[in-house]
Amino acid sequence: MGFYSSRATFACALLVVAACSRRDRTDAAGALPPPPRAEFLVATQDSTFWVSTNGRAIRTRGAPLTLAQYDGHFFEIFLADDDRSYADALLVGLRVYRRDLLQGDSTIVFEDSIVPRIAREYGNAHPNAHRLSPDEDGSDDPATQAMADLQVVDLHGPYLSFEYHVDISQRGAAPWHSTRRGVIDLRAARPTRLTDLFPTAVAAALVDSGRRELVAVVDSLRGDSRENARRAVNALSKLHFDDRSFVLTVPDSQLAVEFDVPQRGIDVPDEVIPLDALRPNAPQWWSAVAPTFAREENDLDRWPRATANGYDILARYDSAAENARLSISDGKHEWPVRVVGAPVLHVFWLDRSPLDSASRRALARAFDDASLYDEATRTVRLPRAAHQPPRVRFAASHPRARHSSRHRA
Repeated sequence: MGFYSSRATFACALLVVAACSRRDRTDAAGALPPPPRAEFLVATQDSTFWVSTNGRAIRTRGAPLTLAQYDGHFFEIFLADDDRSYADALLVGLRVYRRDLLQGDSTIVFEDSIVPRIAREYGNAHPNAHRLSPDEDGSDDPATQAMADLQVVDLHGPYLSFEYHVDISQRGAAPWHSTRRGVIDLRAARPTRLTDLFPTAVAAALVDSGRRELVAVVDSLRGDSRENARRAVNALSKLHFDDRSFVLTVPDSQLAVEFDVPQRGIDVPDEVIPLDALRPNAPQWWSAVAPTFAREENDLDRWPRATANGYDILARYDSAAENARLSISDGKHEWPVRVVGAPVLHVFWLDRSPLDSASRRALARAFDDASLYDEATRTVRLPRAAHQPPRVRFAASHPRARHSSRHRA
């Protein structure tokens, strides 16, 4: 999940860092007391920032990492291409991995199944076709193309909400498309059902509400004369409500479930049709995750202190909502930290339960490795060195696009 800020943003960030340095010198003169001791990670759609203070200066470092935290461990989330291309067929699926930063081992938590099936069918239909090796280029205009893509919606402790797309085109045939969303339990590496997240009665009530929302959406679209609305009604009339197609969101600082209508077939919309977010009573597991998400206030997001002697983290957004100014506050004073790309997704506190030395080394190593990632690389061909996985894209701000060096447009 654009993983690097624009030059303008970078320049702005440098100005803020410079301002912080000047503020540190001013503090020594007594204009502002030293900042409180603090250590935390800030996750945005394109990077994770490590912020720390030693009671004097504020230090930050950023890296194009997507991290999850649960069971006392940090995990990096990354994607890898599953390239099964032939000379005249571009066939690229994907796998999603979690990597335990402490142990260093990687586990597949999601694997596309549609593109491998298309590849098997193509191989059976073309027994003499040449399967490409990793260093070979295919046709500039392949007759068959099947591409899978996945975008992360958000992470909530061990639960990863995602949006998955597959596009298939064959010369002389109408293009086929599939889009769906869901939630992965990173611990078990399997899809998550509502009954895994909420008590049975709550899950059943959510499903009933979701079905009613779908009926309401169809009724509202029937009165819309636009072509895309007519197409949506036609598609929805052929589909059934799927209680597995949902994501978790946090609107207004409250955990919510957002069902959607997945799309699959010829001449269907490119996007899922989201239904209104439903806000059930928070389950027990949410209490451990809630402090990583902000409390929304009129002009800022706030992550409040855990104790009276702690500190708040503040994020103020510019008028275009493209950048956020981070700062630390003790309730009386405010210390600027840096500018980051908006929005700020969540915060990982590193000082409420201090990191042990092994975890600190593992986290530092992950930041060091991520600094070597190629700016232009979104995906890689397996195998590749474990320290150079592709970056994850977030659904909220990145267009669905895919590039392969094998087949040039």
